[in-house]
Amino acid sequence: MRLMKQLAPSERKLFLILCMALFIALNMFGLRAFLQARTAVLHSIAAAKSELASDCGWLDLAESLRPAMTWIATHPMPIMTPEDASAALLRFEREEAEKAGLKVTEENLLQGENSPQESTVSVSAKLSGPFEGVVRMLYALQTPTGWCTVRKLTLRSDAQPPNVIADLELQQYFHTESPSQPVAR
Repeated sequence: MRLMKQLAPSERKLFLILCMALFIALNMFGLRAFLQARTAVLHSIAAAKSELASDCGWLDLAESLRPAMTWIATHPMPIMTPEDASAALLRFEREEAEKAGLKVTEENLLQGENSPQESTVSVSAKLSGPFEGVVRMLYALQTPTGWCTVRKLTLRSDAQPPNVIADLELQQYFHTESPSQPVAR
């Protein structure tokens, strides 16, 4: 029993053309899907390379900070209470001003700051004296092992020409007392 009749040559041509069109259409859809997948893979590769470059940048930064971390480990931040830190900063500022030949005309304790990594106390001072004395005092205050910084500095001429008036704000960094670390006195 035959289910299909024999195709005429023109019908056979039409059938082959239809099959080729269907084959081309399926290949076009397949090619489109392949190109989309390829584009997605290329974007993933670019994102991975970018992430890898960023990670390498962090590793390079960590490597470049190693000497600083070693220095910090060998010169730890002092452990004090806020009251002791304020008193030490005032005493240090007065002693250095006296050594440099400067007169302290005004000083005020400022609000300190606390964070998990460090605490700070600040003092605002107005000094008068020779410019060389101000430079000597700034040099003495800004030693790395002192964990003290000059946050603000304003210089202006005094009524007596060789002298200057310096308004400065000093900040002392320290760790507060923790249960595992007793305060060094």
